[in-house]
Amino acid sequence: MEPTADCRPETLVRRIAVDVVGLPPTPQQRRTFLTRSKQDIAGAIADLVEELLASPHFGEKWGRHWIDVARYAESTGKERDVPFPHAWRYRDYVIRSFNEDKPNDRFVMEQVAGDLMPAADDREWNEHLIATGFLAVGPKSLAEQSPRQFQADLVDEQLDTLSRTVQGLSVGCARCHDLKFDPIPPADYYALAG
Repeated sequence: MEPTADCRPETLVRRIAVDVVGLPPTPQQRRTFLTRSKQDIAGAIADLVEELLASPHFGEKWGRHWIDVARYAESTGKERDVPFPHAWRYRDYVIRSFNEDKPNDRFVMEQVAGDLMPAADDREWNEHLIATGFLAVGPKSLAEQSPRQFQADLVDEQLDTLSRTVQGLSVGCARCHDLKFDPIPPADYYALAG
């Protein structure tokens, strides 16, 4: 097998734009890239990538992937579909975080424990509270009559989402079972639930 030949600059500019921001290049970006690539292809690529990374569309494209695993929705789903009128605040927080290149550890910490983190001012405090939307969005069984069962199911759904998104594994089985080869025993599950 032989590697394929390098693609033409007309193709490359489109591939880069679609990969980075999910949109085709603007006519101006295309013209600039094609002109610059005749003298310095590496420089043209670097400049285009830097321009696209600074675009708000970068956070929209890549934040969407996090929003998907965070089970973002604008309503509760399940038996009664009650809207979350401020869910867009969490969505915009995720997009902003990607556009600001927020460190991943900080990004996760704000979503899991933002209400417990110190804040320098009201703006940062509000940002932390909005980040905890990670725990609030998602399906809720509002038809559940038992408050204790509702709370247990809610915590289970939050823990399952957290473990799937951050650790890449499900801890939901540990709610009821102590399996020999399960990485999370019930004692750890209920410690997290607490």
